[in-house]
Amino acid sequence: MGISIAMIVKNEAGFLAECLEGLQDLAEEFCVVDTGSSDETVTIAESFGCRMGHYVWNNDFAAARNESLKMCRGDWIFVVDADERIAGEDIPCLCALIEHGPQYCYRFVTRNYTNNARVSEFTPCLPEDPMARGFAGWFPSGKVRLFPNHFGAYFEGQVHELVNPSLLARGIEIVTSDIPIHHYPLLKPEEQVRKKQLMYIELGLAKLREDPKNARLAAELGNQYAEINDYVNAVVMYREAVRSEPNNPLYLKDLGGVMHLLGKNEEAIKAFTLALRLDAAMADAWRNLGVVYASQQQWVEALECFDHFTGLAAGDSEAHRYRAVALERLGRLPEALVEAREALRLHPANQEAHSLERQLSEKLGAMPPE
Repeated sequence: MGISIAMIVKNEAGFLAECLEGLQDLAEEFCVVDTGSSDETVTIAESFGCRMGHYVWNNDFAAARNESLKMCRGDWIFVVDADERIAGEDIPCLCALIEHGPQYCYRFVTRNYTNNARVSEFTPCLPEDPMARGFAGWFPSGKVRLFPNHFGAYFEGQVHELVNPSLLARGIEIVTSDIPIHHYPLLKPEEQVRKKQLMYIELGLAKLREDPKNARLAAELGNQYAEINDYVNAVVMYREAVRSEPNNPLYLKDLGGVMHLLGKNEEAIKAFTLALRLDAAMADAWRNLGVVYASQQQWVEALECFDHFTGLAAGDSEAHRYRAVALERLGRLPEALVEAREALRLHPANQEAHSLERQLSEKLGAMPPE
């Protein structure tokens, strides 16, 4: 048998049917564990012929996922959630991965769609991208999703659960696939999103109390607090992460981001500067540092940061727009216009770049010839 799809669900009636329909050409079977739905989730799953399991929720994501793994009879398991999608053209590529044999498992990058351009590693959507679904962009996260069955793989971790350690312990090599998984959590009702966010925080705090020196757990909590705009607690968590791992540039970068959102720009500059000393190739750290300088009208410093940002992300429309803004503020209008037009070339639907290009064209057109 080929690929078993393993899922855990709760109140996913608005998402499940589309998810299952999109994966029918991939799956030999769907193994779905319901953790207490009160809507039509179970009925929808049964209408697709899913093998159903039921698990009494006990605040343990790994335990629930492991129940779904027990149901799988295929030679391979692919783990997916109801609010995730695989583009149709990527299904054959995903099927082809299992032909390389059970000595490999596959990590996928998830595109988490959002309209919050401040989020770490935000990537704007291309205007013609049908998977964007109206969102401005996405930020990445990565997990092993496809792995051979019957080798004793299991998930660990009450929250942010991972199957990687059990696979590595069995000598199975992790390979990163270039097939994206598209994730749309923010299409759910706001109340449902908020409830899940708060649950993740509660579970994360419990884990951190058990392992208070774990920098990764603290950083994850920082991300979760930032997600609900609780920047005060986000700073507390990022500081804990930095205290445990002072040379981790990602934690310093995220600390700088929330410091800026709290209006503590000098502390933000210090955090970003330290992060970039450790890793000068972080494009979003240069961008965010430039934004901090711009907020303080320090346009020379801002332009220097945006120069670095553009050098590392030349295909990013926003990189050129940021650079255009700084050049315009420094009175370098012809150069600014070139950058604004490049931003539009890369992303014709970029409304801020449209407005900037129009303003710059008008200013230059009104200037007397030299």
